[in-house]
Parts: sequence; C-alpha cells; structure tokens
Amino acid sequence: MKSTLKLFLTVLLIPVVLLSQQTESRGIEWTGDDDIANAMVWLGINHYMNIEREKAYTLFDAAVTKDPTLFAPHVALAMLSNGDMKAHHIAEAKKLVEGKMEVSKLYVSLLDITRDTENAGDVWRSTWKKMYELAPEGSFFVNFNYARSRQDAKERIMELENLAAKLEKSGGNNGHVHNLLGYTYYAEGDKAKAKAHLDKYMELRPKGYNSYDSMAEYYMNEGDMENALAYYNKARMHYPGAMNAMNKIKEIEAKMPKPE
Repeated sequence: MKSTLKLFLTVLLIPVVLLSQQTESRGIEWTGDDDIANAMVWLGINHYMNIEREKAYTLFDAAVTKDPTLFAPHVALAMLSNGDMKAHHIAEAKKLVEGKMEVSKLYVSLLDITRDTENAGDVWRSTWKKMYELAPEGSFFVNFNYARSRQDAKERIMELENLAAKLEKSGGNNGHVHNLLGYTYYAEGDKAKAKAHLDKYMELRPKGYNSYDSMAEYYMNEGDMENALAYYNKARMHYPGAMNAMNKIKEIEAKMPKPE
C-alpha cells in the first residue's frame, strides 16, 4: 500500500516537483528527506496559493505527520489555524527552523506579526521584500507573496504581470497569479481586465474549486446572483467541502425569492 501511494504521488507530482526543485532551492526550505512528505508539501503549496485552504491544510498536516522535521508547513498551518493548534504550529515552526537559511527564518518570523504589531502592514511587506531580495529568482512562492504584498496597486499589478509571464515562460501554471490579478483589477475599477483574468484562471485550473469561487464572487459583486449561485455550486461540485462556497450558497438562497 505504501509503495503504491508513493508511486501515485511521484507520478502525480513529477511536473510540480521538478519545477519546485529548480525554483525553491534558494528560497524557503520547504522539504526534507521523505519523498512522500515532500510530494504532499508541493501539492499543499499549490492549493495554498490558490486559496484552497481546506485541501492545503489536509496536505500540510499529513506532511508534518509523515516527516516531523519539516518547519515550513507548520507556518502555513499556523496561518490556517486558531487557538491551541495555532500556538502548537507556531512553536513547532520556530523550533524546527533553527539552523536553516535566512529566507526560511524570515518566513517563520511572519508568525510574530499580529494585529497588535506596530505598523503590521509595513513589517509584513518589508519581510517579504527581504525574502525576495535574498531569493529573487529562486522561489516563485516568495516572488508571488512579494508581489501580492505590495501596497501600491500599480506596483502590485506590475509585479504580478511580470510573474505571470515568468511562470508561463518556465512552463509553470500561473493560474493563482491570474486570480489575484482579477481581484486587483476589479478593486481598481477595471472590470473588463478583472473578468479576463478570472476567465483565464478557470481555463488554467478547471479541476480546482477556487477558480469557480472567484468567478462567483465577481458575479456576486456585480449583483448577478443567478450566475454567482451557479459558480458557487460549481466550486462545491469540484470540492464538496469548500466552506466559503457552502456559506455563500446559503446566503444567496436566503435572499432569493421563494417559488410560489
């Protein structure tokens, strides 16, 4: 059974693992010596960047159970947790990052930024900037978070557009970048570009669930509840445990007129 699982994960992850080995080696040290745990980590990162938090949590949790030496998944798990579990993951991340490279330590230091931190937004942005400066070409994960952390919308769009082009050139899937560009353009009032990027996101991630969730939110913001409901249902069709889609469906159905 274990060898079958290992073979399945290896075949499934060949493109992701090859890209990750090339791009993350000078960035955050996500992986360890256990191949199955590493495969779970890369899948988890994929879901994490695509805001598919439920699947990301499950994969990261499985990875740290399989390989207790991993620290970076604990950072993500802390950000996805509350209460005692959050405190547990913070403690584990801080303990396990000892002796790692500077980019890894900076990633863990994000856990010290709270609502009570003075100028929290500036500290968050400066931390991602430091990581990016240390690994400008070595980590698409760092590159993505550096881009999305930019305060100025024009700078954020420029960095995201550059990253989308870089990923496309390297053969990597840049759907998560199109997703964020869609939201950013919408916030800036350019609904045509927002819709175009969200359409591209669905094209690039047809089997995910956040791509449909994002399109649903676009229509919900436009007041088109019929299309919003249709896309939230598509999100749940691709993953029944999608909590945001589930809650939004209830919210929309409660507001829609009941058939007589």
